[in-house]
Amino acid sequence: MHVRPYPSSATRRQRLLAALASSSAALLISSCASPGVPQPPSLHLPRVVTDLTAQRVGQNVHLHWTTPERTTDGLAVPSPLIAEVCREENASMVNPAQTKPVAAAKSAGKNSGAAAPQTIAGCDVVLHITVKPGAMDADDPLPAALAADPVRPLGYRVRILNPKGRSAGLSLPAFAAAGDAPSPVMGLHAIAERDGALLEWQPVEGNVLVELDRTLATHAAAKHPAQRSELDLSEEEPTEIRLRTGKEDAPAKDPGGTVDRTAVRGQQYSYRAQRIRVVEMAGSRLELRSTVSAAASLTMKDRFAPSAPTGLASIPGTANGRPVIDLSWQASTESDLAGYNVYRRTGPSGSFNRMTSKPVAGPAFSDTTVDPAATYTYRVTAVDNDGNESNPSEEITETAGPQQ
Repeated sequence: MHVRPYPSSATRRQRLLAALASSSAALLISSCASPGVPQPPSLHLPRVVTDLTAQRVGQNVHLHWTTPERTTDGLAVPSPLIAEVCREENASMVNPAQTKPVAAAKSAGKNSGAAAPQTIAGCDVVLHITVKPGAMDADDPLPAALAADPVRPLGYRVRILNPKGRSAGLSLPAFAAAGDAPSPVMGLHAIAERDGALLEWQPVEGNVLVELDRTLATHAAAKHPAQRSELDLSEEEPTEIRLRTGKEDAPAKDPGGTVDRTAVRGQQYSYRAQRIRVVEMAGSRLELRSTVSAAASLTMKDRFAPSAPTGLASIPGTANGRPVIDLSWQASTESDLAGYNVYRRTGPSGSFNRMTSKPVAGPAFSDTTVDPAATYTYRVTAVDNDGNESNPSEEITETAGPQQ
């Protein structure tokens, strides 16, 4: 019988070390290949809308929001997306800061945009439209019952559905008012006046605000540096501004007109107007606006002469042995003043002749073309950058001194 020899202690140690090395390598490989804690698959839920606004305009409620670009787990939103907007009548006007977005149930039906409207947490779906990421505007045409008094609050919410009809929930509510909207502004027109743009329209009975939206149609050509008055310190004119005929808390009778005193000569503007009815509900103010009027265009052409100079005074004297008459007057404060023209008449009658070939810049002039002991009558006019000349100042008569 063959007996296998028992291995020596050195051999046993070598085998043990080899086995340990193999086990360590296996453990290392197993550790590197481990995927860790498994992550659930993404549901691709678009984030909740955070900036929904609602504004009553005529028979509609205009809605605006930003459709998210990312899902709740930071991925790009899938396509197509559906926006569902719901409307709640007699909504509770709780401070939105005290409420939270509402988790919405999965929409019934498939992904079809023709799916029937559903009820979402007491809010009736009124819009079901395809949207893309970014700014979105939509209108909810009100039924006749909501477009008439009594006034009551309407609450709107929106949620964005992914292609599988799932959403992350409803937005916070945005509120508008049901009730009678004011009648549109009719007959709006604009006229350039000395004090600004005169705006007129057909007034209506009742206390309402009128808001005018002014758009700068074209920037006027840049003034030549020599024509720019030192008093003209206005900054770059805004492209759009809004003007109101009264205050929200105390609307007055429709005035049928107003003056835009910020209109700048040489600029072209377009004006549109809306009437506004302000109502208060649950401590909050809501506006019911009319539809926007037709536009009224206006170019602020400068057809208005400066005011006549005042304070004309004269002093006879001599210069280099020749008689002179020095004139002075109060400086004009017109922002577009180019200068002054000086006129002279010799003797008690006759016509005035202009002494200045071009307007003088300052409020003073020396007449060095006088004859000794002759009598002259003077008057002065102001001229603006567009060549409009004022009425003449009061006249002053002076006799030249003797020649020395």
